[in-house]
Amino acid sequence: MNPSFVKPLAARAALFAACALPLVCAHAQTPQSGQATDGGISFSGSMAHPLANETKNLPNVRLTSQILFQVLASEIALQRGQPANAYRTYISLAHSTHDPRMAQRATEIALAAQSPDDAMNAAQLWYQYAPDSSYATQADAALLVLTGRPFDARPVLARELARAHASKRGEAILALQRLISHGPNRVGGLSVLKDLLKDDMNRPEALVAIGRQQLLADDAPEARKSFDAALALQPDCLSAAQTLVRMGAPDRDKGIATLALYLKTRPHDSATRLLLAQAYVSANRLDEAKKEYLVLHHANSKDMSLLFALGLINAQQKKADEARRYLLQYLQQAQQTPGVDPGQACFALAQLALDQHDYNAANDWLKRVPSSSAQYFLAQITRVQVLNVQGKTSEARALLASINVTDERSRALVARADGEILLNAQRYPEALTRLAKAVQDFPDDPDMIYDYAMAAEEVGQYDLMEKELRQLIAMQPDNAEAYNALGYSLADRNIRLPEAEILLAKALSLAPDNGAIMDSVGWLKYRQGKLKDAIELIRNAYALQPNIEIGAHLGEVLWVSGDRAGARAAWRDAFKLRQQRDHGPGSDTLKKTLQRFNIRENEL
Repeated sequence: MNPSFVKPLAARAALFAACALPLVCAHAQTPQSGQATDGGISFSGSMAHPLANETKNLPNVRLTSQILFQVLASEIALQRGQPANAYRTYISLAHSTHDPRMAQRATEIALAAQSPDDAMNAAQLWYQYAPDSSYATQADAALLVLTGRPFDARPVLARELARAHASKRGEAILALQRLISHGPNRVGGLSVLKDLLKDDMNRPEALVAIGRQQLLADDAPEARKSFDAALALQPDCLSAAQTLVRMGAPDRDKGIATLALYLKTRPHDSATRLLLAQAYVSANRLDEAKKEYLVLHHANSKDMSLLFALGLINAQQKKADEARRYLLQYLQQAQQTPGVDPGQACFALAQLALDQHDYNAANDWLKRVPSSSAQYFLAQITRVQVLNVQGKTSEARALLASINVTDERSRALVARADGEILLNAQRYPEALTRLAKAVQDFPDDPDMIYDYAMAAEEVGQYDLMEKELRQLIAMQPDNAEAYNALGYSLADRNIRLPEAEILLAKALSLAPDNGAIMDSVGWLKYRQGKLKDAIELIRNAYALQPNIEIGAHLGEVLWVSGDRAGARAAWRDAFKLRQQRDHGPGSDTLKKTLQRFNIRENEL
C-alpha cells in the first residue's frame, strides 16, 4: 500500500473534513440554484460530476478491453476496502492515457481515503490534462490551500475570482475566504487574501472576508477594524453582522444592531430574523429574543422548532405557565408527526416541574419519554436523581441498576449517579468504595475524580481528598470547583489559611459570579476574624444562590458578630429551603451549626 495512505487518524479526519468542501466532492452532485458553473465562480457551490463535462479535454485514446478491465478492477477493489490499489491503478491510467477523468477519479478516491497528499498529486494531474476545466482548477486550488500552500494556490484562485460575474463578485469573495479558512496556514492565507482583494476594498464583502480571516489568524483587534470599515460602507451589512453576533460582547451587540437594521428593509427574511433571535438568546436578552420568535411563529405556525424555542425561553424567564403552554403544543404536534422525537418536550416539561419542586409531576413526565427517544437515557438518570433528592435511596439505586447501558459514557454516568446517591444518603464509606472503583474504571473523568474527593473528605481522609483535587487541577487548570473545594476544606478546618486564600482567589477569578465560591471566600474571612468582610461576602453569595449551607454560614457569622436576630432570621430562611427541597445538600451543615450553638429549630 502507498505509505501516504497511512496517517494518524486525527490528522486524517481533520484534513478530510476540510477537503469535503463543496469544491471537491467524491460523489456525483448537481449545481444548486444560483451557483455559477461557467464564466463564474463556484468556490462555495456543490460540484457537478465533471466526467460529463470534460469532453473537450479528452484524449484520442481508444477504450480497450485492458483499460475497461483496470477500471472495473479498481472499483471492485474500492468495494473491498482497498483504496490504495484503486488509487494506484487510476493514477497509472491517467499517466498512460492523459485522460482527466482517470485523474479526477484518483482525486476522489484519495479524498475518501483521507489522504490529502495523494489527492494533491492526482488533482495536479487532473488540472494538467484539463487546464480549461473549472472543476479541475478548483480542485487543484482547494487542495493547495488545504495542504498549507496558499501562496502556490494564489494564481489559480486569482483566475477563478476573475471569472466571477460582476453581480456575483461579493458572494465569490466571501466564498473565497471560506475556502482559505479551511487551510492550516491561517496567516499565509490572510496574506494571499489581502493580495487578491487589494482592488476590492470598496466592497464591504472584501472587508468582511479579511476580517473573518484575521479572526482565524488570532488578530481580533484588526478584525474589528475590518468589520467597522465594512459597516461604514454598508451599515446593514449582513455578512458582517453574521460574524459579529458569534463574537463576544460588545461585538455581538454591534452585530445585533446591524441585523435589526437589515430587517427593517427586509422584514420577511426569516433566516436573518432567526439569527437575530438566536443572538438575543446568546446575549441573554430574552424579552427581545421572544419577540423575534413570536414574529417567526406567527409567520409560520407549523414550524415546531419555534414552539420549542418559545417554551424554553419562557422557562428560562421562570414563566412556567407560558412555557408549559408552548411545550404542550409542541408535544401534541410531535406526537402526530412521524419522525419527530417527543422526548425532548417531555424532558423539558419535567424540568419545569423540577424547578417548582413538584417531583411527582417531574417523574410522570420523565416516564413518558419513549425508549426510542434520544433523551431516554438522560430521562432515566434524571428520574434516579429525583428519587435521590427525595431521599428514596433504595428506589433510586434499584432504578439505576435497571438502566441498560451500552457505552462507556453511559457506564460512567451510572457509576457517578450511584456514588451521588450514597453521598446524599450520608453512606460515606460505601460512597468512597463505590467511587474508588469508578475512578479506577474511568481515570480521566473529572466529575468522577471530584466526587471521589468529596467522599474522601466526608470520611476524614483529607490527604486522599487533597491528592485527588490536585490531580483534577493538573488535569483541568481552569476548574474553579476544584480550587474552591480544596480552599474551602482548608478554611473550614482552619488550617493553612494563606494557602486557602490563594486557592479561593483563583477560584473566584475563574467564576466571579459563583455564589458557592463567594461563600467559601466569606467563610475564609470568618476564619481569619474579618467578620465585616465575611458578612458582606456571604450575604451576597446567598442573594446570588440561595442555599441551605450558605444560609447556615450566614447565620453563624451574624451570631458571632453579635447580630442574634439576623442570625435567627438567616437560619429560619435556610430551614424553609430545607423543607422545600426535601433536605438535600447543606442540611447536615445547618443541623450541626445549630447544635454547636445549642439552638433548637422551634427557638428560631
